[in-house]
Amino acid sequence: MILFDGTYRLERREDKSSGTDCNWACSWRLRLFDFSISHPDVKHLRPYAVVASQTGEGIFKTTCVESLGKRICRDFNLEIDEILWIEHYPDEPALYVAMFKPKSYFGNEIFYAIDWRPIRPNELKVIQPYIPEIENFRCT
Repeated sequence: MILFDGTYRLERREDKSSGTDCNWACSWRLRLFDFSISHPDVKHLRPYAVVASQTGEGIFKTTCVESLGKRICRDFNLEIDEILWIEHYPDEPALYVAMFKPKSYFGNEIFYAIDWRPIRPNELKVIQPYIPEIENFRCT
């Protein structure tokens, strides 16, 4: 059920020919779940969930969900509309869900508008067994 559990980083766009060590734009504690593994006979509207928590490393102090979402989809061969995207900020006792809506296209690349909402009770219930640190979180 857990496809990835670790630190996921986005590199800053710099001159790659410089030969210097990479600087990270942001770093997230990331958990990627595949619900269809434990229930293969059930058709899930969103068979994958990403739970991302900012680590505080890097230059961005806000979400970079569009860049991160695209990169995760590429790296794990997923479609963005198959993912329940959940974020947590360490200084807030709440979880938020991102909704990706295509807003523009440039060639094969899609740019998204991101809307946020509080996590729903059923969404929280499905991820709580795998993320013990959110045990005391409540839906708003």
